[in-house]
Amino acid sequence: MQLTTALIFAALFMAVSLVTGWVEAVFGQTGVFTLAVLVGASDIDPFVLNLAQGGVPNMPLSAVAAAVLIAGSANNLAKAGYAIGFGDPAAAEQPANALAVLALLGFATAAVYIL
Repeated sequence: MQLTTALIFAALFMAVSLVTGWVEAVFGQTGVFTLAVLVGASDIDPFVLNLAQGGVPNMPLSAVAAAVLIAGSANNLAKAGYAIGFGDPAAAEQPANALAVLALLGFATAAVYIL
């Protein structure tokens, strides 16, 4: 077992939970959507788990779904960038393009939930 990894995840989960609640209280839904983009550049699991557990009780479920889609799409864009930046650009082109298309579809779906 990786106790250190589990403790880091727990600390990250708590930090993201606190930040998400604060952002929602101060900036509302727009702040949570912006945080979703920022969190998408790293590990989205704590953010998504926090939302799924009711971490932002004032947001309607459609907005929570949009935030999850935004985080996932931002994460896909980050992974596309990582593939091109750290791998062989020629070999990474097709997977990066697929991730970019998935991200755009996710953003478009999030827009439908928001409207």
